[in-house]
Amino acid sequence: MTPVNYRRLYQPSVISEIIGGILLGPTALGRWKAFSTNVFPKESLVNLNLVANFGLVLFLFMIGLELDPRMLKKNISRGVAISIAGIALPFGLGAAVSYALYSILMDSVGKFVNFLLFCGVAMAITAFPVLARILTERNLLKTTVGSISMSAAAVDDVVSWCLLALVIALTNNSSGLTALYVFLAGLAWVLFVILVVRPVYLGYLRRSGVLSGRDPTQTVLFVTFMMVLVSAFYTDAIGIHAIFGGFLIGVIIPHDGGFAVKVVEKIEDVVHIFFLPIYFTLSGLKTDFTDLKEGETWGLWVLVTF
Repeated sequence: MTPVNYRRLYQPSVISEIIGGILLGPTALGRWKAFSTNVFPKESLVNLNLVANFGLVLFLFMIGLELDPRMLKKNISRGVAISIAGIALPFGLGAAVSYALYSILMDSVGKFVNFLLFCGVAMAITAFPVLARILTERNLLKTTVGSISMSAAAVDDVVSWCLLALVIALTNNSSGLTALYVFLAGLAWVLFVILVVRPVYLGYLRRSGVLSGRDPTQTVLFVTFMMVLVSAFYTDAIGIHAIFGGFLIGVIIPHDGGFAVKVVEKIEDVVHIFFLPIYFTLSGLKTDFTDLKEGETWGLWVLVTF
């Protein structure tokens, strides 16, 4: 089904892209060896994943661009409160179902505490790109609800990634200080971008005249997108997803003289038409429902899903 048909069902286009990926993957067409070998060979998935994540970084950069920093500051307390609730409840539910999953899937092998923490964190992580896509399509991103939702989801995911680093460290019998390192390194980068990079960047933009209404030159755009890529590389290197680096740079981009709007206009079509469908379709390609062969497995799937 096309995205147009899904809009008639009041569903975002991301749903059709994920279902399309599932149909193209091992659940349906991918079971046909000639199709999977020639259309989506295993070697190509690495390159597709790279392209998809690059597009996702640009998309979250655009989301940061379109958010109003003044509204984010105004609603930060509510966003943090919602984020804490959004972590605590799913984490508790994930921990609750972990016992059944541990005894059935893991055959009681390994430390149960580590498995419990992993299930809790997995449930607590927000589908940040999906939320951003839905809010964008529904024109809710610039509203108070959209601003609070995005700020809460950002805090939620950063904390969850730090917790995931802790779980991995405990599983590998490493020090729990790994999670503290991830958190402090991420916090240091946020402060560095806001207190150092932003003033220098604003001064550069003023000298170039783009904040007075002049169209951004290729040099200005090059500097801007290099900042996005460097920030994404750093956050990915410390253990937080690269999309948060792109999102952070988008938040500090000034709106004076329509600069932010002009930057969005340069990339929005290629991101929405080319990159995002690849990312969400790739998510479907990685899903294989044929692995759910027994009634017990389907029951666990329903338990985890609902």
